Amino acid sequence: MSDTDDGADLQKVDGRRLRGKQSQMLLMAAVARRYYLQERSRVQIAEELGLSRFQVGRLLERSRETGLVRIEIGLPDDLEMDLSVQLQDRFGLRYCAVTQAPADSPELLRGIVGQAATSLLQEIVTDRDVVGISSTRTLMGLPDPPGGFSRCAVVQITGAVSRIDAWDVMEAVRRFTRAGGGPAYLYYAPMVCPSDSGPEIYRKQPDFVRCQQLFRELTVCAIGIGAWGDGLSTVYEAASARDRETARELGVCAEVVGHLLDDRGRKVQTPLDERMIGISEAELRSVPTRIGIAFDVRKSDAVRAALTSGLINGIVIDHDLAEAVLLGAP
Repeated sequence: MSDTDDGADLQKVDGRRLRGKQSQMLLMAAVARRYYLQERSRVQIAEELGLSRFQVGRLLERSRETGLVRIEIGLPDDLEMDLSVQLQDRFGLRYCAVTQAPADSPELLRGIVGQAATSLLQEIVTDRDVVGISSTRTLMGLPDPPGGFSRCAVVQITGAVSRIDAWDVMEAVRRFTRAGGGPAYLYYAPMVCPSDSGPEIYRKQPDFVRCQQLFRELTVCAIGIGAWGDGLSTVYEAASARDRETARELGVCAEVVGHLLDDRGRKVQTPLDERMIGISEAELRSVPTRIGIAFDVRKSDAVRAALTSGLINGIVIDHDLAEAVLLGAP
């Protein structure tokens, strides 16, 4: 065989190798496209391409190893990954979003945290969910979600608190249903009744009874976290001076949808308990996803108490508050 013949044979071998590699890359691309973009299962892909599911798994691994598939985790520019991960790991949270926001402007801070909470809800809520909304400043006064919202049922889970700006929990519920087109379930009642005789009247109202029946079907809740002080809790503002002082003497540090906690996250029984119109502690704990929302570094002890209590398993807060919570965590 001549040198020329040897060279021709080598070219044929190299050509087969090249075609083999190209075929392998094309197969990896076909598997990866079906799995990552078309969301087919490994079993479905195996059936479509005449492979075993183990071969599909190996091709997916090779597609990442070779760089054919590159997975990136992206966050909006105003979210902080490190603090979010630290909080999530420290308290075992399902969801955590820490926003970058100027601490010297409370109104701007509230708006940014509220928008972050809205974005998280848009991300995790589906048409099959039943969403509960509580009275919380961060979700009041915001515009409708710009990208729309899932066509899910939205339920009011606390009574309303009178506000000078006219925004209340009922308007927050309507805001989400306007964007998504799902049903809104509302009831007209204060968050805290002024007298012991009032609660039973409100609890017998058909609108409240209908909402209460839905409390057991909730899958996601957006709930405010308050600290026991002026300007830091809607319940504190709705309570009388005597109720405030009694709760303070009993060691109340935090408030989560009307449930009062001490600095170790334990429920504190106060005279206010019987006058609250809203979701019970047991009903709240049965909700799979409970997103707490808070801003203002002065709430650090309250947020830590809420996280320790287990009443929430997700949180959206601002940078300074997140740092303060972690600093004081055991």
